[in-house]
Amino acid sequence: MTVTAEFERALRLHQQGKLREAFLRYDAIIQADPRHAAALHYSGVVLYQAGKHVEAIERIRASLGVDPGAADAWSNLALALEAIDRREAAINALKQATRISAKSPDLWTNLAAAEHSAGREQDAETSARSALAADATHAPAWHNLALVLAARGRVLEALDAASRATGLAPAEPSYAGHRAQLELGIGRAEAAKATLEAALARKPADVALRYELAGTLERLRDPAAAAAAYEQVLRLDAHHGAALSQLLLLRQQSADWHDLRSLRDRFTAGVAAGTPLLSPFVLLSQPSTRAQQRRCAEAWAKALAPPAAPVPRALSGSRIKLGYLSADFHTHATAFLAAGMFEQHDRSRFEVFAYSTGPDDGSPMRARLVRAFDRFVDAAGWTPQRIAEAIGRDGIDILVDLKGHTEGAPPSVLASRPAPIQVHYLGYPGTLGGGLVDYLIGDDVVTPLDHAGDYAETLAILPGSYQINDRTRPIAEPPSRAELGLPDSATVFCCFNNTYKLNPEVFDAWSEILAATPGSVLWLLAPAGQLPIVANLRAEIARRGVDAQRIVFASARPNADYLGLYRHADLFLDTWPYNAHTTASDALWAGCPVLTWRGETFAGRVAASLLQAVGLPDLVTATRDGYVRNAVELARDRTALGRLRTHLEGPGRASALFDTAATTTAIEAAYLMMADQYRRRIRAPFRVVPSA
Repeated sequence: MTVTAEFERALRLHQQGKLREAFLRYDAIIQADPRHAAALHYSGVVLYQAGKHVEAIERIRASLGVDPGAADAWSNLALALEAIDRREAAINALKQATRISAKSPDLWTNLAAAEHSAGREQDAETSARSALAADATHAPAWHNLALVLAARGRVLEALDAASRATGLAPAEPSYAGHRAQLELGIGRAEAAKATLEAALARKPADVALRYELAGTLERLRDPAAAAAAYEQVLRLDAHHGAALSQLLLLRQQSADWHDLRSLRDRFTAGVAAGTPLLSPFVLLSQPSTRAQQRRCAEAWAKALAPPAAPVPRALSGSRIKLGYLSADFHTHATAFLAAGMFEQHDRSRFEVFAYSTGPDDGSPMRARLVRAFDRFVDAAGWTPQRIAEAIGRDGIDILVDLKGHTEGAPPSVLASRPAPIQVHYLGYPGTLGGGLVDYLIGDDVVTPLDHAGDYAETLAILPGSYQINDRTRPIAEPPSRAELGLPDSATVFCCFNNTYKLNPEVFDAWSEILAATPGSVLWLLAPAGQLPIVANLRAEIARRGVDAQRIVFASARPNADYLGLYRHADLFLDTWPYNAHTTASDALWAGCPVLTWRGETFAGRVAASLLQAVGLPDLVTATRDGYVRNAVELARDRTALGRLRTHLEGPGRASALFDTAATTTAIEAAYLMMADQYRRRIRAPFRVVPSA
């Protein structure tokens, strides 16, 4: 058999997927003719397909030594180089391929994709347009152009390119998915839904499209349809961690608990098995241990944002450059807590920057926050790489993440390690895992040092409570009890926590409290327009033998008006395993006592920390039964409730919990300790000593 015939036979075997047989035949050809360029090239491709990337590079380079004009060999060399993360070398290989075959839209498209992956967006746009110059009907080129334009912030142009890609290749799910993402990004949720439904009509079993549709339906405030879509995803892929997470969260947000136990069991089993993309935030509101929460966070971070190695550099001289990263610099709970801290930072020691990845809502709070920083960077819509580059250019010494694993968080920014020291504070009550940050700021209640093994970060312990508060918040005079639908004289228990913190176990306890205190009512917060939630919660309390009308619902309102509602509440009943956090501080600031059951996780110990700092440790119970008993006893003792309110309106308001200046000083002391440890090349847990 001639060498040509032998090569054709090897190539047929290769095309049939018989890699081992093909490789042996290619190898035999090379033994006979060491300069057989095609055999060297395609044996390298087999090695690449087998995961032997270094060997593949050697073979393909050998083929190019014989035939440097083979554009497809340069292209395949680029694939192997990318596989070992040699991006620049891969880009150079693709450039050589386009020099040889300048009219190939595929090669230009591949080059655009590689340049986009490396963050070289201007070059990537040029390459994508070169592909389209070669063939204006090349759908992958339009798709890559859409990706690049989106990364450059040119969203409408990107949407036009994505629409062209889907028009040319309507059966390609990734094109439809990207188009829908762009439509969502400019507020066209109905258009995104239509795009996804059209794509799913062609490929109904596509998991990625089905998952994206579920998220779009959530954005359209159709929780029932969203839940059904997540259920479909799980039928297609039983181990889809993200869909399971969102379905579980949606059930709790909707107060639909019919399958809560089974969803929890699946989630917990998934954490133990290392299922990727199970949300650590969702786990906070489920019965779980600190160790489980860390395991979940580590897996989440590893899947979404594998961290880069820190690059050591000298810190700034006289003033530390302090950067805060958050999507919540607008009318948001975090902003209400922390605005005073941003304003009161010691400018002789710190230059304070904000990197805002969330919306500008045009509110007075947004304006206040912009004024509070030395530099406010509106990074909404920026790619994580662009944000990280900005942080690096600004020379930030200490980057403080205020989001953690909550909605809108940019973990990829932290993973790229743009600052020498990275810290997590306030926004997420748990470990981030994955080496995303160096320190976690807590206190002796939420993160005692004997819990340190359950946190990926080094613990920085503040005196008193870790939670900053703004003592300038106004409290509006509320409407009367009657106007709010409350009884004039009976006990009003309240809990204005988000619905996802409610659960059957909490409702069991609350029903016992209501049954033991005739005439009392439970006052909850109802999200606007969510009548099914009201119906579900009333059905749950009725199922426990309590008149459903004893639950009263308040609507959302501006912060000062919302705080005023607590004037009519006798006792705030906390939730578990995820406590009230900002809401507990709200209640205490407005003079309403809070009763909590201290748990074992950060999320379940926050209210205990706040009560300790405000001077009411007796309202922290050690058991569930003690929680119920104390609630009933307080409801029957108006004098005791009066004493608690008097304390909150006097010593409580003057307590450490609401001393913005003192907590800011303690946090600054923590930052200075971190900087000192960095300079000395050590990192160890520490406590901040209260200033005299």
